[in-house]
Amino acid sequence: MLRSFFISWCCILLWITVAWSAVPAEMSPEGFPAVGAGCLAGRCHSNLAPIRSHNSDMAKQIYLLGAAQGDPNGCVVCHGGDPVALWESRPHEGAPEGSLLAEFTTTPAAMSVVDKTCGQCHTERLYRLRRSGMATGTGHMSAALQGWGIKPERPFGVISITDSDGALPSAGTPEYQAYMVRLDRQQNGIFTEQILRVPEPKWEDVEAYPELAGYQYVRSECMKCHIGRLNDGKKGSGCAACHLRYAGKQLVTHSLQGTLKSKVVVNGNETTGIALENCTQCHSEGKKIATSYAGLLRNADTQKYRRMRDDVHHNGINRYGNPSGGLLCQDCHSTRAMHGTGNIAVSGRVNVEVECADCHGTSDSYPWELPLGWQDEFGFFPVRGEQRGTAEILPLEQKLGTVYVPEDGYLLTARGNPFGNVVRRGQAVVVHSASGLSYEVPVLKTIALRHEWKHPARAIAAKLQHPKHFESLECYSCHSAWVSQEYGTHLQVEFNTPDKLYSAKLTEQQQWRDPVLGINGEGRVSPLIPLFQQDVTLIAPDDAVILRRHVFISQATQKNRAIIYNVLHKTIEDLLVNRVDTSREETVLSKYDSASAYAAHDIRLEDLLSAAFIMVPVAPHTVTRNARPCESCHANAKALGYGDDSGFGIASAPLKESWLQAALRSGGQTEIMERDKAKRMSSRRNGHISAQRVPYTQLLTRNGKQLQQVGFHWALSSPLSEAQRKIMEEQNPFVRMRTGRNITEGMIMVIGKYEIDAISASAAILAIIFFVIVAAFMQSRRSKRKK
Repeated sequence: MLRSFFISWCCILLWITVAWSAVPAEMSPEGFPAVGAGCLAGRCHSNLAPIRSHNSDMAKQIYLLGAAQGDPNGCVVCHGGDPVALWESRPHEGAPEGSLLAEFTTTPAAMSVVDKTCGQCHTERLYRLRRSGMATGTGHMSAALQGWGIKPERPFGVISITDSDGALPSAGTPEYQAYMVRLDRQQNGIFTEQILRVPEPKWEDVEAYPELAGYQYVRSECMKCHIGRLNDGKKGSGCAACHLRYAGKQLVTHSLQGTLKSKVVVNGNETTGIALENCTQCHSEGKKIATSYAGLLRNADTQKYRRMRDDVHHNGINRYGNPSGGLLCQDCHSTRAMHGTGNIAVSGRVNVEVECADCHGTSDSYPWELPLGWQDEFGFFPVRGEQRGTAEILPLEQKLGTVYVPEDGYLLTARGNPFGNVVRRGQAVVVHSASGLSYEVPVLKTIALRHEWKHPARAIAAKLQHPKHFESLECYSCHSAWVSQEYGTHLQVEFNTPDKLYSAKLTEQQQWRDPVLGINGEGRVSPLIPLFQQDVTLIAPDDAVILRRHVFISQATQKNRAIIYNVLHKTIEDLLVNRVDTSREETVLSKYDSASAYAAHDIRLEDLLSAAFIMVPVAPHTVTRNARPCESCHANAKALGYGDDSGFGIASAPLKESWLQAALRSGGQTEIMERDKAKRMSSRRNGHISAQRVPYTQLLTRNGKQLQQVGFHWALSSPLSEAQRKIMEEQNPFVRMRTGRNITEGMIMVIGKYEIDAISASAAILAIIFFVIVAAFMQSRRSKRKK
């Protein structure tokens, strides 16, 4: 017994010794200039890891500044306080002489003090960051307000701020700056000089004009992420949201994560780069990019996830010959996309400059042979010009991170900026990840010359026989394995007090196969997902129901506004109050003007879908080598925009009844509630609306009548054109099939991390089963002979 106890303790001590020795000396708490002094004295923070490795330029500068302020370890440079004091109440007060801080702070990365901490060294970057989409949330704010029928004269954000250095971006190459100025002129203002903080309307105003509740709702939702107000100065706010690693609200390590030079030790393991988990904290909402990239589909209205197929760039075994491990988000998305360019953009898409062809090229052109602007045309189609070539020198903002050897040159983005981590090596392309791994990129022209397609028949049909795909489609329109789609949101907003609200939502239906296709802001075919398809139940502090299942009218922003058909501020109850006769072609509906006033309008029944229903283009970040089959677009009514219920590749299929028509047909099921007698009522009820009858996926009718908006920031966003839809159906080999079977189902299987054809997989599985049966039979025969 004593011997076992002794052996166990020896093993534990050996494990602790190995784990401690795994921490490099440059990241060890023993490497501070003054170990055991100041903040590191006694039991306070003696085991704290350095903010950067001790031998880094950043740490050396902090130690110098700290020594000048009486703290050789540099803690006061960022936190303030008095490291000389011995009593607990004194170190966390004031700031040393020479500090920009006036008081001690536990969160030096918070935006309220960041100009006095991080901004001491990163002044230019801080100016750009304050005006970036990550800080202001301007694009997301304007999108959310559209769902509430609000289109303010000035853009709103989580903070009020002005761009004082003009329309020219302060980052990037001259070619990039010229491109952005031209894009701003063409799109009639993708930048704004000023944004205002989202207003806080009084309850009296909300009661009179319920759409104003949208301001309070947006404030409560959007400020959870955008770093301008993230966590309101608490842990994980400001720069720390990305550059420090947290597990919930618990700090995992005190070391900053960033580029390859920024080393972080977690549980004895040294890593570099910004972890995907940090991105997921915010980007698991909205378009759900980060979780999709990791291969996770969140079940609607829950925090439970379903394991799907992760993006090939994230897949651990992404390509034969490359090391195991996937790319980090920052390996593709530049510092300009994250920290901004100094301009205030009205859309997050403005600063996303990476395109698929920037690294992969096309089947007849290497990336450096393409002209600038390829796949990023925004109406300048087709793109012509000289070959973009490569670059040897990086812009200043990219030299602050890890600088890689350019070899045969840094590849350029479509807008003219060099990738600091993507280099040309002869006719090959190599990506250096911030994780420390390097990958060779599959270049399409090389694959075409060597005829090394994974599926030759599909590749030749899609890429060589139909070069128009390269010219008019985003690559991810075909190569996205799945797309998270949540159709129809029942939103309940309840004001517990005039100043505080509680919100809950229920999604009507969730899909992940074959998304609707449309045109994005660049003028290319892209997957679409629903952004706002909400009805709102608004409950007052006294539990009275102000609105019930209410659909707001969105401000139409389409280039072809005349084809958007709306019912202004309608509710199901409004329709039933007026006892609409569904047999009439013309019907009387009520327009909601305020809490106590109604006005009558005549609206056709087939025009009842509202422009408050908005779909948006998306890059799903679920890319696989195997593209979706041709028939999943050409023989799919949903992909064309006709919805799930309008037939399968049949041009003559009728438009089925709308959800409003279904509600009217069963009108007796809804109780009309007067405001002064209303009781609390949940908006999450089944009742008279059936998900099967709601054409949430329907973007337009067969005769081209548009029923939902597509995007709102970019002029070119729209459904597929009539010509495109006609060509797709004419090229559809299954146009006469009357079946709703999902053709893509079962085409591809994933075994471990490998994608294989379902037919091949089935054959292999049958062969294994046959072999096992034969082996068992032979073994049985041998046993009998021995007996």
